[in-house]
Amino acid sequence: MDAKTLARTAALAGATLLATAGCGGFARSTNQPPPPARGSATATPVASYPPPVATPAAIRLVDEDLADLHLWVSNQSFEDDRVTVTVSIDGTRLVDQPFDVQGQHNWVLFPVKLPAGSHEVTATSQTGAETRQRLTMPEKGRRYAVIGYWRDPGRDGPHLDWLVRSHPIGFQ
Repeated sequence: MDAKTLARTAALAGATLLATAGCGGFARSTNQPPPPARGSATATPVASYPPPVATPAAIRLVDEDLADLHLWVSNQSFEDDRVTVTVSIDGTRLVDQPFDVQGQHNWVLFPVKLPAGSHEVTATSQTGAETRQRLTMPEKGRRYAVIGYWRDPGRDGPHLDWLVRSHPIGFQ
């Protein structure tokens, strides 16, 4: 490979990386998957919150390469520069932490193991925003979802947006 082709390949790889990572880059979840309870197939609840009615062991945070769902969560509100967002799937709490707006380019990844079929995703904030969405996972393949917290001037209160795709999502 000549130097000109090598330079072109390196420039293309760099542009692809920037397009994928966006301006501020990606973050990893600060939540760790809860350890399994002794003698039980269910997971231990995160923090001191009461456990959901049923905690399927099949729904849990995992390493990124093992995930069926790449769930990204972000605070997009300059009005609320820090907001706590909680996300549950079928009653299993997977996310419960504060998110800083940081110039609106702070997307945190939560890689989720999730069986095929229909699931209910519930996201809430301590400011009263809430969304409930249906997510259908295929038998094969991965899904990519984004939950964004917003409080827009002129709109009634805070809200949570939901977006799901069958291909990776590029952030700007």
